[in-house]
Amino acid sequence: MRILYLTNGFPFPLTSGYLRHYFLIRELARQHRVSLLSIVGPQFRPELTEALRPFTERVLTFAAPRGRGLAAKAGRRVRALLDWEPAVRQMRAAAEELTRAEQFDAVLFSGKQTYPALEGLRGLPVIADLCDATSVRVRGRMAYVGVDRLPWLLLEYAQVRRVEQALLRRAEHLLFATCRDRDALTGGATPRATVVPNGVDLDYWRPAAPDHQPGTIVFTGAMDYAPNTDAALYLADEILPLVRRSEPDAQVLIVGRDPPEQLRAAGRRPGVTVTGFVDDVRPYLERAAVFAAPLRYGAGIQNKVLEAMAMEVPVVATPLAADGLRTEEGERPPVVVASDAASFAEALVRAIAARRRDPAPDSDARRFVARHFVWSESGQRLDRVLSRVSRSIEV
Repeated sequence: MRILYLTNGFPFPLTSGYLRHYFLIRELARQHRVSLLSIVGPQFRPELTEALRPFTERVLTFAAPRGRGLAAKAGRRVRALLDWEPAVRQMRAAAEELTRAEQFDAVLFSGKQTYPALEGLRGLPVIADLCDATSVRVRGRMAYVGVDRLPWLLLEYAQVRRVEQALLRRAEHLLFATCRDRDALTGGATPRATVVPNGVDLDYWRPAAPDHQPGTIVFTGAMDYAPNTDAALYLADEILPLVRRSEPDAQVLIVGRDPPEQLRAAGRRPGVTVTGFVDDVRPYLERAAVFAAPLRYGAGIQNKVLEAMAMEVPVVATPLAADGLRTEEGERPPVVVASDAASFAEALVRAIAARRRDPAPDSDARRFVARHFVWSESGQRLDRVLSRVSRSIEV
């Protein structure tokens, strides 16, 4: 099949939030031909397209400003919905031109802000990769921001819900990263929706030189992503002081790019290190006695938790973080779940003490990932969706 693949962000480097698309494109390329169209930010480097060349017929990018903050994000969504965003209009024009000149079998689409790009593709079946229930994440954030930010979040919520509902109507088939997010938007299992979870490159995320350091708690992720920022501050401000009552030498390593000033300031406190961007996260995970995932709001699948589990690091997670790894069959990940600061701190203390007694790796965690979160299996699920959509169109 020939597939037109549209994304709201370029799927490389793999530290980005769009790594899902890199791996799905890589899997699709085994049998199909893919043309990738992506919106990119002002810091995008054109040479990054070379990473996708082996898996694509063509790669086209469209530059858009990416200001930070709620107001900037709301502004982008308004412009996109009203079709005022130049990059989205350019993407739509390019997609229309391609489909006039060449025969495509399906559109694989991802991104709430790029929804207007579908307008000119009415003759093709659309598979919408919603990935997560973004509206659930935005609604959850409202409990943790000041009153001054609520109007922006309410606007963002309304915009996201509008696009989610439009995609539910427009698409021939829907993809989600977790059954939780599918259920939140569709009300439960449905023939029109398939769970295609993110995977883990088990050859890469493999402990090579474990240097487990007692009392070391690690949290990783893109720190300019609001749920991660909140979780990191929650860990540093509320959880770590409770841990240090029992483990005075405990320390937290917050590892990931673009930490905001508030988080950088937290990194100047005793027991807290904020690294910013690092070339390789794995050495930090190899130092960890325990991985903390204290996310209080969010949606989708937690790649950071999967990676820690693949590295055989014990994990303590909030119910929200753990539930994103629940399988469709109901199997839950082998992590310790704690719902508030006190119980989370107690779980971390127990994990630190257990690793001190027995530093053996958490092999159950890696086996769980290997059973349920492998890119080749996700690619096969997507291929089955493409075949199903193709047959339904032929009928």
